[in-house]
Amino acid sequence: MTEINLDNEPAQTFSCRIKSLDIILAELETDWPQSDNHLQRWRQTLTTLNGLRSSFSLPVTCIGPVKSGKSTLINTLAGADLLPTGAGITTSFPTTVSAGKNFSAHIELQPETVISEMFKQAVNLIFSDDLDDRQLSLFNPDDRLQIDGLLNNYQHHGKQLTRHGIFNESYRLLRNLINGAEKVTEHYHNQQLDFTISDSEDQRYRLFIRDETLSPYLLGITIKAPLKLLPPYLALRDLPGLDTPNPSHQSIIVQQLSESPALIYVISSRIGLRQADYQLLEHLRELGLEERLLFVINLDLDEHQDRDELKSMIKRCSDELSELGFSQPLYAFSALALFWSDPEIIKQLNPTSQQRFARWQEESEKLAVSMQGEKDFLDRLFDLGSNQATTALLQHSEKRLQQIIDGTRRLIKNQLARLSGEDDALSSDLNQHHSNRHKVDAVLKEAKRIINGICSDAEKQSYSKIRVWLNDKGADSLSNYLSRIIDSYQPPLELLPEKSRNPLTPVHIIDNHFQLTIPPQLRERVVIETLSFMKSLHAEINEQLLNGCAPLFIICENFTGEKSISQENLALPIKIGGEIPEFTLSSEAEERFAIVDKIQSLVLLLSKKIVRFRRRRPLGEEYAQQLKKATQKELPRWLTNYREQLKYAFLRHHIEECRELVNTFFIDILASTEMALEHSEQLTGDSRLTTAGKIESLKKVENRLEKLR
Repeated sequence: MTEINLDNEPAQTFSCRIKSLDIILAELETDWPQSDNHLQRWRQTLTTLNGLRSSFSLPVTCIGPVKSGKSTLINTLAGADLLPTGAGITTSFPTTVSAGKNFSAHIELQPETVISEMFKQAVNLIFSDDLDDRQLSLFNPDDRLQIDGLLNNYQHHGKQLTRHGIFNESYRLLRNLINGAEKVTEHYHNQQLDFTISDSEDQRYRLFIRDETLSPYLLGITIKAPLKLLPPYLALRDLPGLDTPNPSHQSIIVQQLSESPALIYVISSRIGLRQADYQLLEHLRELGLEERLLFVINLDLDEHQDRDELKSMIKRCSDELSELGFSQPLYAFSALALFWSDPEIIKQLNPTSQQRFARWQEESEKLAVSMQGEKDFLDRLFDLGSNQATTALLQHSEKRLQQIIDGTRRLIKNQLARLSGEDDALSSDLNQHHSNRHKVDAVLKEAKRIINGICSDAEKQSYSKIRVWLNDKGADSLSNYLSRIIDSYQPPLELLPEKSRNPLTPVHIIDNHFQLTIPPQLRERVVIETLSFMKSLHAEINEQLLNGCAPLFIICENFTGEKSISQENLALPIKIGGEIPEFTLSSEAEERFAIVDKIQSLVLLLSKKIVRFRRRRPLGEEYAQQLKKATQKELPRWLTNYREQLKYAFLRHHIEECRELVNTFFIDILASTEMALEHSEQLTGDSRLTTAGKIESLKKVENRLEKLR
């Protein structure tokens, strides 16, 4: 098992080495004011490296049905009772647990404008005919009381439509907004929407995690604490159960799944795989997440009589997963037994739980199965903690730190050589140094030109690939996927009222249902396809930069004399920078649905003829057909807009990041040589300190620097 944990290094930690080197560079800035620009740039690089290294984490998401033991597993890996557990749904909002020196729970609430808009849309969708034009406020007690009364009356008369999820989601959202408003009103009143709870005894953060009425108000929950079993470069996310009936939970879950490079699917040994699991696993396969899955059976040692029954249950789950086409390893252990094995935790348990744990200790054969499973699982977690992304980050930061140390050492050695009686030799070579410095300046300019050209070519080719990808009309193309989603839309004609005082009611119902059904499906498909496409495009950009910069390595070797320089040292990005633009259906696009306006005008002008019109073809069906045609007509323009977003809002930012990283890499290498030549030219101009004092001071710095290698 490879454990990458800088906190356990016997020598100085990475952050301590950076701090020591920063102090040395600051001292050199005082002694060598002519080198301020170079030294300041290195100090800025140290700050960036320290922040990148300290904040890096690889998110691993725990998923599975409700009550499968996800929260208990995370508490076990953290070695502390951080997340609420118990009967029913205990997690209503995604929560991230990561390593930190001390406990802290950071909570972010949605801006008040977003909450107000959610409230307004939900109210208008259900009660547009029952309210006057007065603007209602969620944080006004009288307005909340009025809407609460309407909701009670709405439910009492059985008007809640759940078959197609039209009003069900809005009804549930309004209930949660109203019931949770009093709990967060003070935060919004004081504009305290981003706050941290530092006392582990303060249980307010648990309320935000498990209270469903607060989930609409949340933007994020992050818990930091000293982790006992979890590798420091892993962060665990706890999600609501995948079989949750709440539509708002489902949309949040899909977004979190797409962002996590590894997924732990938790199965309860009390139940095993259920029909719900089969459906969830098939959905994960359709989302392209199959390769990210790790399967964990959370053993309930009280439910199984002996070791043979445990192994039989494990084999049954393994066989069923194989039949479903999943070949990943299966880890079976009791998260609760592992949690209670900590002496500090067992002391805090009540007598009943302590007796229960003692009984497990006596059942050694069953406990041995769990202990072997937990060992294999923890080994796998540490492998994840040292995966390629983490290794690349550590190697990149270590190499960049070593380059700065080596550059500083070269400067000190040059200065010491100048002060140690080599004045005559340096003076005789002064003209040559001057000439070489000009050559280095010329190389720096040429390097920038070459890098700009490489990045420009990469940008043009990437633009072309994005255009070809989005313009593809093939069977498996994104455009074809989206067209099929639109064409497959079926309007809920059975929900249309036979009679209505408002002739536009069918149009409103179909339009609302279409907006709640089709746009989310389009966005989900676009996100999945874009992530896959951008991953391959990012690899091609990195490869193009590596190949294009090969001549610059040769040039740098000629000037620096460092034969160890290779393409492996090139400081390329380890992941895509920035955020992929969201694929949206803008209001401007909706306004261009000319056919919709015509139908609405037809309804208003020819209301008396609607009865005959609907006998031939229901108005809802007619409207849905025209809506699908209009959407298909607008699809190419949406894809064109999305292409421009990818090009200018995302790809250009990424190319600029590549350009800056590569530029900085080569500039640092050549600048060290340039600075050495500059110091040689200023051989006779240094009169601030005596030669002996400088030598003594620099040797002390050199000794301190040597300890950082």
